[in-house]
Amino acid sequence: MPCSPHSVARCSWSLGVASLLLLALFGCGSSKPEPTQTGSRLAEAGSTANQGKPPASAVNVLPTFPQPADEPQRTMQQERTLDALFEQAGSKPFEEAPMILATDNSALPKIDEERVAAAGIRKIAGKHLTLYTDLPEAPAIEELPQVFDAAIPQWAEYFDIDAATAASWQQVGYLMQDKTRFVTAGLLPDDLPSFLHGYQRGSELWLYEQPSEYYRRHLLLHEGTHGFMKRFLGGAGPPWYMEGTAELLGTHRWQNERLELRWFPEDKELTSFWGRIKVVQDEVRAGSGRDIVNILRFDKTAHLQVEPYAWCWAAAVFFDSHPAYRDRFRELRKFAPDDTLTFSQRFYDSLQDDWPSVARQWHVFIANLDYGYDVAREAIDPKPAVDLPPAGATVTIAADRGWQSTGYRLEAGAKYKLEASGRYQLADQPKIWWCEPNGVTIRYHKGLPLGILLGAVVDESAADGGAMPLVSPNAIGMGGEFPIEASGTLYLRINDSPAELKDNAGSLDIRITKLPAG
Repeated sequence: MPCSPHSVARCSWSLGVASLLLLALFGCGSSKPEPTQTGSRLAEAGSTANQGKPPASAVNVLPTFPQPADEPQRTMQQERTLDALFEQAGSKPFEEAPMILATDNSALPKIDEERVAAAGIRKIAGKHLTLYTDLPEAPAIEELPQVFDAAIPQWAEYFDIDAATAASWQQVGYLMQDKTRFVTAGLLPDDLPSFLHGYQRGSELWLYEQPSEYYRRHLLLHEGTHGFMKRFLGGAGPPWYMEGTAELLGTHRWQNERLELRWFPEDKELTSFWGRIKVVQDEVRAGSGRDIVNILRFDKTAHLQVEPYAWCWAAAVFFDSHPAYRDRFRELRKFAPDDTLTFSQRFYDSLQDDWPSVARQWHVFIANLDYGYDVAREAIDPKPAVDLPPAGATVTIAADRGWQSTGYRLEAGAKYKLEASGRYQLADQPKIWWCEPNGVTIRYHKGLPLGILLGAVVDESAADGGAMPLVSPNAIGMGGEFPIEASGTLYLRINDSPAELKDNAGSLDIRITKLPAG
């Protein structure tokens, strides 16, 4: 499809105004608390080989990770497991820390089948899941053990567990429409804590009936992930990691009796009543988007509300899908026995050198989050910024990626000329949509022509990594002269949805020159 002419108004890029907009978008409700000691076992875990060397968390302790005052006392077995874990890990880099295999603590419960049947509860048996339910027969109910069975090898692969080790693992599940039936049958112990939708303990999991087939399966897989992690990793980490990973591995596609875990939903109609993306969108619009650090310090009461599940899912999918952070996120499985904030401290320390970029990319992610969001293509590859050569420079921008750093620093008070050229593909169905830097006016994205060249000047030293200019960029189109009010690195991209980059192709060139003063 040919490009239509589109005039681009000259504009002034102001990071000062952008900072005010950032406060409006993400809120400023929480002030930083006074520094406190983490009280973490990690800070005490310098092994004999590590004596005299400060542990990682002692170097970069975050005052935002205090030890909860109500942290429950651990059993002696838990203490020995954690002591062994930290002693082995203490002198090793994060990526080289060993993994401790969990002991089997998931003996199956003894169930009075006659009492259960008398309460109007029936049994559906699968290889890995025996499900008791008071719901009537229906294909979407009968297939639940099959769905659960299909998840086992995928959980094993994701957590790097030998599939043979998990071959005989079993859970007993209770899918409840009428809670009183399960109380009568002795299947709902009175020592279980209150839970919104589901709960997992030992070899058992409990689920309340849900309003959609999708969310019923999602909840089963979510609780199943908890069980798998506790059995084979020895724990599930602190709240953000436990719930985020269960959400990550519970979000799925079930089609033609084939299960795909870690699926990023492409359409809300395919994930009826799941709603995680909507929660993030609504809170960002309301100016209450969550900072990553705030998510990492969710306490054990946070998930009595629905919203934290959405933010934990968002954090997990962001780290797990981002090519620069994926490996470090997946290494966290080795520390799953630790459910304290020491776990979060260790993860933060592994990312600290990248933290400005993490913060910047996180804010861009949640500000643009939508169904089908392609985290990997939207990932920003930072590069050291240098001053623009006196003769100027030409950079090439890929059409199938999100924001891309030019690697050139623009100076406050100077004026620059940008000239863009090239022809690239925006889509390939039903035929190729060709585009040039002015974009196509037959379709718009966020109020601007699809495919138009966008630009932003980013202060990469800012606490948030300079995210706001990337959230509210300027249109460049074919180019123009641009005065710069605050110094920063020039970032460029074409205007397209983060969900629709994979069918783009080609690139465009941008010539950047500094204009004489005056």
